[in-house]
Amino acid sequence: MFKRKKKEDSPKEASKSKRTMLDEKIRELYNDLFDLDSIKSAFLFSFLLATLFLVIVLILYSKHRNFLFWMYLIITPLYILTTVVSFRALNKFIRKVKAEHDKATKEREAEKKVQKFLEDNLTEGYYLFKNIYTGYGDIDAIVVGPTGIYMIEVKSNEGLIAENKEGYLSIIDGNTPNKNYRWQVAKQLSQVKKYLDNNTNMNTWVNPVLTFPFGLVMKDLVLESEHDKLKLPVMNEKELLEYIYSNKQHNLSSDQIKMVCQALTEWQKD
Repeated sequence: MFKRKKKEDSPKEASKSKRTMLDEKIRELYNDLFDLDSIKSAFLFSFLLATLFLVIVLILYSKHRNFLFWMYLIITPLYILTTVVSFRALNKFIRKVKAEHDKATKEREAEKKVQKFLEDNLTEGYYLFKNIYTGYGDIDAIVVGPTGIYMIEVKSNEGLIAENKEGYLSIIDGNTPNKNYRWQVAKQLSQVKKYLDNNTNMNTWVNPVLTFPFGLVMKDLVLESEHDKLKLPVMNEKELLEYIYSNKQHNLSSDQIKMVCQALTEWQKD
């Protein structure tokens, strides 16, 4: 459907792969799970050992009824009970950490899915920058081309992505957002514009986009608020290309594209 760009003009050249904050979070959660599994194994071994000891004590019940026997008979069951309670608490905590790890992994998969789609399908003259660290978090993707600058925030939510009566994002038959996505995009948008204005001597216009590669997005969905002027279009990655190519309100010249790309390349090095 779209004209593919030549190999030497690949958007991959504009952005080098690097470890993101989300990658670090996934790695740390994986290490936590490994450590917790080791503790869990130690708990299990301790429980089995205590149970075996109790069995031995009971077997010797008829032969030795001295003070030590009664002490073991009281202490060992209490130890086993304590171990069982601790084991259940540990299991609950492990499930929580695993859920966080799975969620972070899915978020990273969503980011990579959109980034790979853009890499493979952006036409000649458009440049892709991935995972720019702002000091507070990562911007998932920025596309620069003749039709302007596009800051893309990717979310991994599934279900029907729609808007409720109050104008807020609503996800039907899917996982509820854990944060205010619109507020997050507004904060990132301010950071990107401020950086580009200071480093290009331009009054840049940055188009924000919220993308759900795993969800079914309601057509022509735009999040707005009476408290500000931000209009945030919401779409999947295929609609994203159409939006980038058809949005000609803030076109850039070749010199402007070059200045913006140079500024983003320097930002990515930090």
